Amino acid sequence: MTTRTQLTKSLFQIGLTCHKRLWWEVHEPDAPELAPDAQTQWMFRQGQAVTAAARPAVPSAQYEVPLQTEHLYARVDILEPKSDRSHALIEVKGSNDVKPEHLWDVAFQRHVAESAGAQISQSELMYLNRDCRHPELGALFIRTDVSTEIDPLVREVPARVTELLDVLHGPLPGDRRNSSCGECPFYDRCWPQGPFAVNRFYRMKWSEKLALERSGAMEFSRVPKGTRLTSIQQRQQKAADIGRMVVDSTLSGALDEWSHPLVYLDFETVSFAIPRFVGTTPWTKIPVQYSAHREEGVGHRHVHFLAEGSEDPRRALAEALVEHCAGEGAVVTYHSSFEKSCIRGLAAAIPELGDELQQIHDRVVDLEPIVAHHVYHPDFKGSFSLKVVLPTLCPDVTYDGLPIADGGKAQLELARLLYGESPVPTPERESLRAALLAYCERDTWAMVVLHQRLRELAGGRG
Repeated sequence: MTTRTQLTKSLFQIGLTCHKRLWWEVHEPDAPELAPDAQTQWMFRQGQAVTAAARPAVPSAQYEVPLQTEHLYARVDILEPKSDRSHALIEVKGSNDVKPEHLWDVAFQRHVAESAGAQISQSELMYLNRDCRHPELGALFIRTDVSTEIDPLVREVPARVTELLDVLHGPLPGDRRNSSCGECPFYDRCWPQGPFAVNRFYRMKWSEKLALERSGAMEFSRVPKGTRLTSIQQRQQKAADIGRMVVDSTLSGALDEWSHPLVYLDFETVSFAIPRFVGTTPWTKIPVQYSAHREEGVGHRHVHFLAEGSEDPRRALAEALVEHCAGEGAVVTYHSSFEKSCIRGLAAAIPELGDELQQIHDRVVDLEPIVAHHVYHPDFKGSFSLKVVLPTLCPDVTYDGLPIADGGKAQLELARLLYGESPVPTPERESLRAALLAYCERDTWAMVVLHQRLRELAGGRG
């Protein structure tokens, strides 16, 4: 860290949440945890698009205005001149509502602006209108005056700034864990990483985890008897006691409830802050690809869909989906709320196919709760994500060697392939389509193999 430290808006927000994270962000700017993943890159691009779209709504203003003092820096999205030579400070957000942290953003910027000599008579938030529907984009933004609301926060900013600068000029702070830890890139540095550490308890409140730690119960096995635990948490504790996987006798019955032939289904979507297709609102998830493995005889037939161009893909995708998922068997997913929401969105957009899509929706079943409520392996480490469960139970099915190996990268590449500012050259386009198809196919094949593995475990052959 240089001797001249400047707090930016983002660093100020981080410091409000956790002193320790702030210290690491400033002292270790090249830390591997801070490398932006594909999802972060996509959100950044969408934020840029929102800021650019806001400008025509506030003509004759100044945009992206840099303001600074010795220790503070802010780039104000919009400064709108007023007749009395003062300005309205407008912070543009790509969200659909006002959040508490947005108010702190505006308060910090107003403090910096006024400290730099600007006269701010009004402070506003400008955010996306969730009721705006393409193509009627005239009502894309909502502007709300938060001047009075942020007044007490503005008065707090100087003391907070002094506190955070002291933190940065001191040693690494001690334990600062709190409810925001789940979103922190440095999570693994602060929380114990053993498979049976109490912070691995599934869906336990962070305050309860810390209370257990501070009472001396650092691992599952040391949790006092009588502590109220969910059935999943009890299964985790049992796995720690016996040192191996736990499979409940009820697993077989849960799997037997699904009717055949099964269809294993997975969607890939893109979402835009600024609505792109008729009837869509900000951040509507647009299905542009799916993979499905259908049971046929003793094997499976793979079918798929991937949009071809930049037009609205939903009708073509819905028609293919109705064909590929025809029948009476269960439609198997992993974390079904996502697939169900995609199908409901398609039914709303293509009402002529509403009945057929609803029939598919009603057949959807979910492997995730089957695992969560019947199986626990120490290597799950408190998670039932497919990316954790799969390598643990089915190590032969991997994403190793695939050019695209995670959903965030898939979304980024789908957007570039289909909706990029410039066309992807033909040779790269074909290789990119092949990579996207291979990734999505692996997702549904993973469910096929996982389901087979669960059958084995239910039969006592695990």
